[in-house]
Amino acid sequence: MRLIPDTIAGRTVAILVGGLIALHLASIWAYQFGLNSEVNLTNAARTAERLMAIESTLSRLPPADREAAAHTLSGGALEVHYSLVPLAVAPAVLEGLPFDLRSELVKRINDRREGEVIVGAPPEGSAKRADPHLTLVSIKLADGGWVNTNIALFEGPHSSLRAIVISTGFMAVGVLGIAFGMASSVTRPIRNCADKAKLVYAASESQPLPVAGPKEVRELATAFNEMQQRVKKLVDERTLMLAAVSHDLKSPLARLRLRIEELESDDRRRDLEADLDEMLQMIDSSLEFLRSDHTGEKKQRLDIGAIIDTICDDFSDRGFTVSVERQGKAVFSGRRLALKRALTNLIGNAIKYGNLARVRVVATENSITISIEDEGPGIPEHKLHQVYAPFYRIETSRSRETGGSGLGLTIAQSIITSHGGSLRLANRPNGGLSATILFPT
Repeated sequence: MRLIPDTIAGRTVAILVGGLIALHLASIWAYQFGLNSEVNLTNAARTAERLMAIESTLSRLPPADREAAAHTLSGGALEVHYSLVPLAVAPAVLEGLPFDLRSELVKRINDRREGEVIVGAPPEGSAKRADPHLTLVSIKLADGGWVNTNIALFEGPHSSLRAIVISTGFMAVGVLGIAFGMASSVTRPIRNCADKAKLVYAASESQPLPVAGPKEVRELATAFNEMQQRVKKLVDERTLMLAAVSHDLKSPLARLRLRIEELESDDRRRDLEADLDEMLQMIDSSLEFLRSDHTGEKKQRLDIGAIIDTICDDFSDRGFTVSVERQGKAVFSGRRLALKRALTNLIGNAIKYGNLARVRVVATENSITISIEDEGPGIPEHKLHQVYAPFYRIETSRSRETGGSGLGLTIAQSIITSHGGSLRLANRPNGGLSATILFPT
């Protein structure tokens, strides 16, 4: 499982969502911290005001009546008692809300000594000692008595965790929607550019990419179109040059053939004629290879199975062993003559080098698979990836004596690839070679 998305849109969304959630959580923490501090100070001030009011009331009463009055003044989070000694035990370190409360009390009892206000926990052995939320405040009266108040102080977040989670969830959903919309608007032109680039040579003539979208995408499409034009110009110049060379060669070759006819030795004449035929075949094959993707033929809906039947019938009529098996209707959009040339090369190779050809066509909703099998010697495994190269021949079984110029597979692969398909050669377990063509539909 990838932790980092592989697409621009995925990475954009991940960065936006992750960053905004982190900032949101940080802002919630800062807000909560400030809110808690403010609430604690407010509670401490209010509690201090009430304690000072209780202390003032009890100081005006006779000592005998102070305990009863303290019970009357108790209520809410405060439990008030009167005694002759302080009951609170000051801790070594005072922090949090008790510290704020003591600071507020000291501000209000500025005419007394600091030791006359004790904020801390109940004494050791008291049942209330174990309560972490209980704070005991002891304030000394002017006549020496002490007002002891048990206060329930609750610290912590003052907002609901559920509300925070809901808020963060809504924020994440909103950010996801905005991020996906923004990322799609940015990456859609790039994706369209890539899709168009894949189909550039699927047509008989190269099609320019649309120059649209953001500036970067427009620059990319413009650069690709310029490169495409340069490549097309290079191929056209190469084709024109070879055609010119072919034309110039054919004239002296024709004159040479006429002169060969004047030779008296039949054996010598046959050898020279064979060499001339081979030279002409190489020239024609080279021209065919260069023209394979530039014939100007338009695409049309066609039945590949019917084309294969026609090719196999032609080979059968010439006495070769060919069988065809079809499954489904293999209707495909392509260039008829080009596909027929590619399939003829592959089936012809199976017959020439493998004694027979077994062709199987399987059409499904999403693809068309064509397999061509023979019973020949196959191809060495380490040379399977080399046979697609132009003019490459395997000398042990496909030398010039057997015919061919080494361009048949190259032409077939070029035509199949231009139709969005793929060609794969593999040796069969029981001997022979299998050529598998896959066309997406």
